[in-house]
Amino acid sequence: MTALTDTVDLIDARHESVVTAFDVSSATLEMLAGEALDALSIDPDDADLAATDVPSMRLALDVVVWRWVEARAALGFDFSADGGSYQRSQLAAQATKMRKTAEDRAAAAGLSAYAWPAVEYDKPVNLLASDEWRADAGLYQW
Repeated sequence: MTALTDTVDLIDARHESVVTAFDVSSATLEMLAGEALDALSIDPDDADLAATDVPSMRLALDVVVWRWVEARAALGFDFSADGGSYQRSQLAAQATKMRKTAEDRAAAAGLSAYAWPAVEYDKPVNLLASDEWRADAGLYQW
């Protein structure tokens, strides 16, 4: 066993429904595990995953897996056919919510790899009545 295989096993156990629903290949599992190990500065070739690293690894895996799901779900599109309406964007929205939650939990636990982005902001900056950009247009409005 290595840290990489231990981490792959953690993905299989912790995110079994995602692995099954997306039919995740073993190569993809190893890529996701490697990304989480890299975020925690753990060598994938270490003899095994230290018990003290498991709680942090669970948080890192949550982020890595939900980022991967979010990227796949973003490829889906909404459509109507045969009198039905298919809202694939719901999966993308839920994956984004899960990814943000996972990043927040990892950052709150002090995992520096997930301490940013500091701000995700969707609201546009105010414009003057003449629609000219304000001098402070680079600042976010709170």
